[in-house]
Amino acid sequence: MDFEQYKQCLENFSEGRFESIQTSYDEICQAQDKLIEVLVEQGASIKGWKVVEDDELFIISPIFDFQIFASHGAKLPEEKLTGIEVEICYQSYVPVNSMGIEPLLDKAEPLVAAEIMRPKINSDSYQSCDFYYNYGIVVSHIPLAGEQFFLESGSGKVFEYSTAEDGFFDTKLAILRKGIEECIRRGYGQEEYFFMTGSLNGLISLDEASGVNRLVHQANTMFEFALEN
Repeated sequence: MDFEQYKQCLENFSEGRFESIQTSYDEICQAQDKLIEVLVEQGASIKGWKVVEDDELFIISPIFDFQIFASHGAKLPEEKLTGIEVEICYQSYVPVNSMGIEPLLDKAEPLVAAEIMRPKINSDSYQSCDFYYNYGIVVSHIPLAGEQFFLESGSGKVFEYSTAEDGFFDTKLAILRKGIEECIRRGYGQEEYFFMTGSLNGLISLDEASGVNRLVHQANTMFEFALEN
């Protein structure tokens, strides 16, 4: 599957809307599962999940194989994008039941990811349905080993991030746990996925991100990609 096929599937599915999330979490999950079936039948495979918990709203949306880009050297089409968001990301196996979650959390190592955002495919779909505005992700090739890291954006502006806040990783691991639990509940167990745990400082606009973006941590380039025409 490629991005044009993906876009067409999303536009065709239930007229592109996920309105049920406004009233029923179970209904949005059921709608997602039906759309996932369509995409898998057309050759896509799930490689990760975006897990969002904000103001008591919880939603988990899949990220497919063609949406995960190389940690170094990816060149992405600027004209199709709106910006990027930096997130903490974990790679974890999903066991068959919740009894196996605790050991996975104990050994989970935090990675850093950039979520690449695009204009929403259907403006009528509910705001928090990531299906419609997630173009893909770039994930660091090594885990974090300290509290500070920086994004050197394409505009030359430097964005600083910190994990020093008390309970920072406890919060992120709680989101990871919920993501794993949801994968088990919905029948997506016995696979390994990336789990994105939410934006750290919000959207970096295309004006600021156009060009080469580089994530630096302890003198290491964790990932590097370009947004270009």
